[in-house]
Amino acid sequence: MRKIFIILILILLTFSLFVYGIFKGNAKSISIEDVKNFLLYGTTGNKFKDMLIWDVRIPPLITAIIVGGVLAVSGLKLQTLFRNILASPYTTGISSGAVLGVAIAIFLRFPFTSLNFILNISKPNYVIGGWIGAALALVVLLLLASKVRDVTGVLVCALLFSYFYYGIESYLITFAENMQIQEFWMLLQGSFTGVGWNDIKLMAICSIIFLISSYLLSKFLNALLFGESYAKSFGLNIKRVRILILLLSGFIVGSIIPFVGLIPFIGIASPYIARIIMRTSDHRWTIPASMLVGMCLSLLCYLVSIKIFAPQIVPVTSILDLLGGALVVYLIYSSEKKYRL
Repeated sequence: MRKIFIILILILLTFSLFVYGIFKGNAKSISIEDVKNFLLYGTTGNKFKDMLIWDVRIPPLITAIIVGGVLAVSGLKLQTLFRNILASPYTTGISSGAVLGVAIAIFLRFPFTSLNFILNISKPNYVIGGWIGAALALVVLLLLASKVRDVTGVLVCALLFSYFYYGIESYLITFAENMQIQEFWMLLQGSFTGVGWNDIKLMAICSIIFLISSYLLSKFLNALLFGESYAKSFGLNIKRVRILILLLSGFIVGSIIPFVGLIPFIGIASPYIARIIMRTSDHRWTIPASMLVGMCLSLLCYLVSIKIFAPQIVPVTSILDLLGGALVVYLIYSSEKKYRL
């Protein structure tokens, strides 16, 4: 009963932040009555306000919800797989690989725009590049996992490969045009704005596939909590599950990074908070809890970025770097303290 109550509270908090984001956007022309009418009846009675809500305020909020939810669940699965609370799409290099793929699409002008009739999105070359980059990062991660036995060593090597990706990006920047550099810089900053409805539809479809698949893996993930030897005793194919987890993570990261840019630390913070409030590591509960916590964190960071420093808009990445950096230091300190005891 307690766990269900917490899930309901998180759902209410997510919805409240969503409504607040519609009501308290950059301008103050939308009243709470307008929000209520729009959500209940589909219109405020004013075409300008309807357009402002539907085309300006709701898309970044939905984007924040999607991104926060899937990155949190991806981080949770990677932490279980590597048995390390610092594992996430960001620290394993998957996000950096996706960014590299998008960078190549920007600087080398890959001709993927012809695929727009299939994907029907604003930047099909970004998405294809993101998927390819994430896939290459997964290949590197799998090779590291096969050669390095220590899990911490795999994460350290994966993080070092992220710097290798950054080196390639720096080389591409050297010979790039100013417009390309500005385009890539905006990608690195991370933003939930500028995402169209067709883009959101693609992200939503990919996210639904990812989240359903992740929840279906709950039983296998719970077995991994007790170690690979325990999981093998129940007939679990460790290699197959490991590859499936990594493929799903690469698939979803490659699907969202091209639209929103590099979003760090949600994959670390959300599962950590979810385990504390749920008081369990059972993935049947931590997956929905991590998803909802990720949504709340993402929405909160977005609202802080557009409201606290108004009229200037601070990149979401800046808020997440401050939050995530402090959390990582705390996690390392607490684990060291526990080890000494």
